Amino acid sequence: MDMNNKLLHDKDTNLVYFSPWLKDNKEGHPEFYKRLKDVLNEMGIESKELKSTNDYWARDYMPIQLGENEFLKYRYYPDYLVKSKNKKDIETITDATKVLRGMGISCRSTDLIIDGGNMVPCGTYIVMTDKVFMENGREKGDTDFKVLLESEIGHPVIIIPWTPHEDDVYGHSDGFIKWCGDNRILMGNHGDCYPDEAASIRRILESYGFEVTEMRFKDKVDTPCCDLNWAYINFLQVGKNIIMPKFNIEEDAIAQQYIQEAFPDCCIRQIEMAEEIAKEGGALHCLSWNVYLPKSHVKT
Repeated sequence: MDMNNKLLHDKDTNLVYFSPWLKDNKEGHPEFYKRLKDVLNEMGIESKELKSTNDYWARDYMPIQLGENEFLKYRYYPDYLVKSKNKKDIETITDATKVLRGMGISCRSTDLIIDGGNMVPCGTYIVMTDKVFMENGREKGDTDFKVLLESEIGHPVIIIPWTPHEDDVYGHSDGFIKWCGDNRILMGNHGDCYPDEAASIRRILESYGFEVTEMRFKDKVDTPCCDLNWAYINFLQVGKNIIMPKFNIEEDAIAQQYIQEAFPDCCIRQIEMAEEIAKEGGALHCLSWNVYLPKSHVKT
């Protein structure tokens, strides 16, 4: 697979990792994990477990794979854990260096504070919300910081606006958008709840030449379930396989249609998802770490 220094995307990946905390009887969601493993096996998706993790949100602390042999590790020090009123939250911060030990993956590092869920590769760009400025003690729109960010990542960055809401303290771009190939982006249902912010996000992406399709439910169902249906965009794609959440609500079928139309070449499966996970602010993309590793490189 010749990447030609192009960004690696979900469609290029062939392996997915999960934290064993996801199957923990006390802290995790073992029934959901079993359903997920069954779907992965049925779709022929290879999956493995990480070691030395402190919670099940693997996406945020694991390095981003930028190219076939290029991984970038960042400083995972999120304010929603560091400044939490629950002092135990800081103990859940995973040290990716420990997790990577023995995996045979070498990374370059940056001291910038980043969450993995706030980096979505879209074509030649990485899309991030402007929360990355705040996390690093900078003013939103600080041009010097954006130059530094792009230099550290090694790719151009598109910054989209984010405002803290009661249901979103994380500011992760993977809760808003997904790249569909070429210049196409699928956006979640943010416009149903926060139309002005969604319009700003859309405008910025369009200014970079992207065509944006928004998932909307407000005009299609009588009482849209906003605390769940944001999660459809946070699906897991490994190669040409997509696993998306379902919650046994009206929006399930509509969301599947949006995703199938955006990814016509992909095999799509829905998995019944624990509502508690989505209400914690994450879904399948947040729970997983999908990568491309040559078969000879995969460590058991």
